[in-house]
Amino acid sequence: MSIFFQFPALAWLLPLIGVPVLCHLLARARPPVYRFSSVEFLQRVVRRTSRLRRPADRMLLALRTLAMLALLLVFPGLLLLSKDAPLPGSQRTTVFLIDRSGSMAAIEGAGSRFQAACAAAAEWMDATGPDLTNVIWLDHAPAAVFPDPGPNRAFLSELLAKATVKPEPGALTAAFDLAWRQLSGARGVRELIVISDFQDSAWRDFQTAVPPGVTVRTVPVATAAPANVAVVSLVAVPASPVAGQAVTLLAKAANHSAEPRRTTLTIDAGGARQSRVLELPPNGEAETAISLKPGAGGPLPVTAELEADAFPSDDRAHTVIDVRESLRLAIGAAAEHPVAAVLTTLAGALPWMEAVTADPARPPDCDIWFLPDWNGSDAAGLRSLTERGVTVCVQPAAGIGAEAVAAVLGLADKQPAQALAAATSPDSWEVSRLAEHPAFALFRDGAFGHPFAGKFRERLTLPESFRTAPGLTMLASWRDEAPAVLMAAGKGTAAPVILFTLPFDPAKTDWPARSVFVPAMAELLLRTRPDAGAGDFLTTPGALPVWHAGDVPRTGSPELLAPDGSVVPLTSASGPGGESWQAAAPAVPGLYRWQISGQPVHYTACTFPPSESNLRPASTPPAFDGAAATGREDLARQAALDRGLPLWPWLAAAALAFLLIEGILTARRPRTAPAS
Repeated sequence: MSIFFQFPALAWLLPLIGVPVLCHLLARARPPVYRFSSVEFLQRVVRRTSRLRRPADRMLLALRTLAMLALLLVFPGLLLLSKDAPLPGSQRTTVFLIDRSGSMAAIEGAGSRFQAACAAAAEWMDATGPDLTNVIWLDHAPAAVFPDPGPNRAFLSELLAKATVKPEPGALTAAFDLAWRQLSGARGVRELIVISDFQDSAWRDFQTAVPPGVTVRTVPVATAAPANVAVVSLVAVPASPVAGQAVTLLAKAANHSAEPRRTTLTIDAGGARQSRVLELPPNGEAETAISLKPGAGGPLPVTAELEADAFPSDDRAHTVIDVRESLRLAIGAAAEHPVAAVLTTLAGALPWMEAVTADPARPPDCDIWFLPDWNGSDAAGLRSLTERGVTVCVQPAAGIGAEAVAAVLGLADKQPAQALAAATSPDSWEVSRLAEHPAFALFRDGAFGHPFAGKFRERLTLPESFRTAPGLTMLASWRDEAPAVLMAAGKGTAAPVILFTLPFDPAKTDWPARSVFVPAMAELLLRTRPDAGAGDFLTTPGALPVWHAGDVPRTGSPELLAPDGSVVPLTSASGPGGESWQAAAPAVPGLYRWQISGQPVHYTACTFPPSESNLRPASTPPAFDGAAATGREDLARQAALDRGLPLWPWLAAAALAFLLIEGILTARRPRTAPAS
């Protein structure tokens, strides 16, 4: 706190505080009455009462001095100010950073947290009356109402009364950076008022450097942690299956409360609904799996929904399964090649696969590139195919160098300079050992036999170092533990490289003629496909839904329907990858439907951000280098201190009180009786 004189020109009156002291020093005492026969004693009394003397009553002197001091301090106009308050006449710039992320929709009391935040900002603005002010919204893409702080407080007050919360995460760093830029050019007093629920999961580890000269105040609007159950994850495995392939939907729900909860989760996949009962532990999660088999190609929208609760925004999650009609298998060999004939027969037995033959040096557009009798050339080019999502299967030819095999598998360690040898055996070899991999899950119980059941009369021998090379998975091995099928898994969305040391040529093995061959190769090729995810179908709240149409043939321009059925304006752009379309409005949770002539051609799924589902506020708001936390109920008192509390009424009352006490003491003093 600090004291400020409104009228310092009247401070010259302060020396008048000495008047009571002078009065006490110079005042004559009333002499007692004596009856004497001589006037000599009378003259002594007169001399004694007329000279300067010490005050006879110090209590009266103190009361009169304090009364005079209080009266004199009334005239300069004393103000009591907070330590951060602007001096009268200086410019004050206030920026309000108001959280309108998803958690601010939680209801507390008669309204939502966001409504309380807007009301607190309006109250502060009216009470302090800053010269320049602005509002910054804390959401997915923080933005200020005005380009710079301005004097139009009335407009901001109306805006605060109409504003609504957004189901988006808050970009804290971007919001504070914008606030510092807004205040950087201001003169005089600069302050930032942060109004939020200070959700624990979002604010716990957040830090920012406050520029010198800026005062930060935090206003928490959350007083409790409402119980909430939310769908936090919905994933399809695989995300891009082929028609007829089994898909597992994994849905996870979280319980943000201290009590166990029982709820029902319903999954809707293209109209087919399945439900599961979930038992959620306190402040814990539970997951359930639902299997389905998409019957046709195309995007399949999926929604997981919980029973409604007090915070319905996060009771749903959405995803889209990219169901493909088929996978394209390209064989780098002539059509009459024996391995090409075997693989073509394989594709004919699988409704979701089509096979073509191509020049080994020119791979076509495909999902799987199979090179029988690979001569070791262009290993780097094959690796680049995997980064585009193409599974590369190689069956090396005898005599190529081990270093070429290492290169195509992506091994960093240098391999010995030796050639791969082909070994033959009249008794044949058997593949006996299988890795713990989803490709062999179908064969675990033995009902479908062994996936590599057959006699192999020839095999390639790899150097011993390939058995333990990092980054390789030995999917299958011979009885002597030599590699039969090796896989180098791709990183992220990259496809793997699969190396076969076993033959496919019917002249060297009877495996392709066995009944297990088709399901074994189908599972191997499907289960090793990269999980590209549903990235093209997913967006986050606040982002703009986009459809990269590419070169997809169509008969007209697409139309985008929002989750509520309204039409969303679109903008288009053309590029090397074809045409793309983008919505003009940010996404909200739900399913967006792209359609042409009324027929759906694409979907965009948007799910409420899981980070906003935990409604528990932080135990203490962020400090921000000494920022003061101000409750909404303390706003009026703080605003009054910032404006300055006038002290003259209190000083005048104090002066009257001192004079009243002095009068009481004087009245109660006994009078001196006349002397006789």
